[in-house]
Amino acid sequence: MRRRPGGRGARRVRGADRLGALPDAVLQHVLSFLPSRDAVRTSVLARRWRHQWKSVPALRITGVDAFESARHLNGFVNHLIVLRDRTTLHACEIVAYLKYEDYGEGSRDDDDEERERYTDLWVRYALSCHARLLRLSDHDTDNHEAKHEVLRSVILATPISSPHLTTLDFDGVHFSDECSLDFSGCPNLETLKMSRCSFLSVLSYDISSPSVRCLSITDCDFRRIDEKKQAIISVPSLVYLELAAERGMVPAFESTPSLLSASIKLEDSAHSWIRDEKDASLLLERFSDVTTSLDLIADRQQLALRKDLKLCATFTKLRILSLNDWCVEPDFGPLLYILRRSPSLEKLRLRLSKPYLAAEETDGSYDLTEPFLVSKHLKVVEIKCRAKDERAHRISKALCSYGVSADKINIKERIRSSNGIYYESDTSIHSYSDPEKYQLD
Repeated sequence: MRRRPGGRGARRVRGADRLGALPDAVLQHVLSFLPSRDAVRTSVLARRWRHQWKSVPALRITGVDAFESARHLNGFVNHLIVLRDRTTLHACEIVAYLKYEDYGEGSRDDDDEERERYTDLWVRYALSCHARLLRLSDHDTDNHEAKHEVLRSVILATPISSPHLTTLDFDGVHFSDECSLDFSGCPNLETLKMSRCSFLSVLSYDISSPSVRCLSITDCDFRRIDEKKQAIISVPSLVYLELAAERGMVPAFESTPSLLSASIKLEDSAHSWIRDEKDASLLLERFSDVTTSLDLIADRQQLALRKDLKLCATFTKLRILSLNDWCVEPDFGPLLYILRRSPSLEKLRLRLSKPYLAAEETDGSYDLTEPFLVSKHLKVVEIKCRAKDERAHRISKALCSYGVSADKINIKERIRSSNGIYYESDTSIHSYSDPEKYQLD
């Protein structure tokens, strides 16, 4: 007898486990995006899912607050790496953090170091499983509240060496004396990220890799007992650099002949090692002849950066340049100096975010006696500033006197409305109430 379309047979088809019918490799790939704890929990869904977690190509020790204690977390992960199949890991993400409120007397764990007791073991396990991506952090990126907690850095002692590793990401890691930052044992490593890391107890924290193409070092602490000893960074294959130095001595770079783009941000304390006017970091001199895109953001008191600038011969290939207040205070000398030595420049961006300070066009400390014209390739000058910041119009006047036509200059003023909302307003270089003050002749 033929079943009706709405009978039990139709309901049975609609209730079929279509997800469970997918190939094992697809299911394991889907599970690889989950924290390992959640991936293991899928084993109770159905018989089809019972052993899928064992072959998931990712180890994600995240969501650690979901565990009762650090000892509970450690027991789970240690059992996990014993029971899972020895399949290749595409990624390993380890969050091992300890809040200061849980550290010392009154800790809910008997051992204050319980949260990071097995960190090195898990890192070695990941490398033995040919992990291509390794991320070690002191906070869970999915826990938004953790951003406001005071955390203690994760200590790493295991040297990193693997021919399979392509990406390394350290966030809030303290490198011990046993941990070498020589990554020559990782011939396929292309991306190295280091954020909020410290090297205080390391005898030598030179960073080297023959293969790294993308390097990001942000908010790291390069202070040490010998304040005059720099960290040396050797990355000859480097293509992109992000450097944001806040504390200690700015690292020195060896030759980077392949560098195309660099973003550099320096705080005042990053140059606290400067002793006299002869000192300079040689940072710009190293990158001046290879970089095509440069973001150079610094505090206005970066005297060492101004000294560096005078050592640069020319920015031959530079096409895109972003600067902030440091290059126009107390005078426009650094800005004009860079423009004179950038024959290929196509775009200039200036961010004047600091409160207005009066500035002269130049104080004579830079050699600008010979007349020059700004790059003939320059297509646009974008100046962002606070409302009625006279520096923007003084800069416009100076640029026009060096061959930049007024129609290429775009000034965006940041204005606060009556309801407290900020918006940007385009203004011309002739828009002030006293046009004769800014007459371009």
